[in-house]
Parts: sequence; C-alpha cells; structure tokens
Amino acid sequence: MPRTPRGRGPAPNVRLRQRQRPVRRRLPGQLVTADFLRGLLEATRARLPTDLRALKAQQQGSLVKLFAEDPEIHFEVWLHRGRERAELGLHFGTRNQRLLEYVADELQFLKEVLGNGLEAEPWDKGWTRVYLTRPLTMLDPDERADLARGFAELIEILEPLRREAMDATADLNP
Repeated sequence: MPRTPRGRGPAPNVRLRQRQRPVRRRLPGQLVTADFLRGLLEATRARLPTDLRALKAQQQGSLVKLFAEDPEIHFEVWLHRGRERAELGLHFGTRNQRLLEYVADELQFLKEVLGNGLEAEPWDKGWTRVYLTRPLTMLDPDERADLARGFAELIEILEPLRREAMDATADLNP
C-alpha cells in the first residue's frame, strides 16, 4: 500500500474531526429569527410617517430589506447573531459610488443625528453602504422594539437624502 507523503493528508484509518457549530438554545421569551424580523418589520412600519409605510419589504434569512423602486437600493436590518450585533443601513447597488458620494457629503450632519457610529463606505462586490451597528443580545420583544425605533429613525432621516441623491445622479447613469 502506498504511503501518504508527510503533510499531504491524514494517515490511513484516521478520522478527521469535523468542527461542530455550537448549538443555539433559545432562552425563555426569545423569538425565532423569522418571527423576530416579521415583528420588527411591522413595528418599524408603524413608526414611519404614512408616506414611508408603502416601502416594499423583503425578508430573507437573518435580514429584512425595505425599498422604494429598486430593490438593489434598500434599507436593511441584518442580524449578526454570532457577533451579537445588528446592522442597520442603507445599501446602494447599481449607482453605488455616485450615491455614496452624494450621501457622504452629509455624513457629519448624519453622525450628529444618528450617532458617531454611522459609517459610509464601499462594500462587498462594488456595493456601497451607509450603516451603523448596534448590540444584539437576545431576540426578544424589547430588543425588537428598540431596533424598530432605530430602524424607523434611520429610514426617516435617510430616505429624503436617498431621493435627492437618486434625482441628482439620474442623468449620470444609463
């Protein structure tokens, strides 16, 4: 039987140990992710002004998106359970860099209103985003209400700026 060269895999009859993901146990009062996000969406809409309640919604996995015309340009809450954080943001797609530059001109004002943790940056695969993160310890009704308040505030402040940016950059995009 041929030998496996050193450093080239396991020796015969040796089982590889597979890394097991930790089992997440729900504590009393904690909601499953889908229910938490569904309730978050309802609570956010209830806090928005009437004209913003018509934003379309999409829920997938551990995130919720709200958008007007183009789903690539959307508001988002993304739960990062392993890091115990939630990201609230505005993500840009197709017209990303110009939109980000437009919004970044207002970054100092936005930080004063939404908090110094607000960031504006290029992101994955050519996208850009304006976002902030918040601690997320438990998926319970109190946490959901707190995130809904923050998400509604972010949308209410950034939506007029998003519209302005879309109008201002419309002639620069095919």
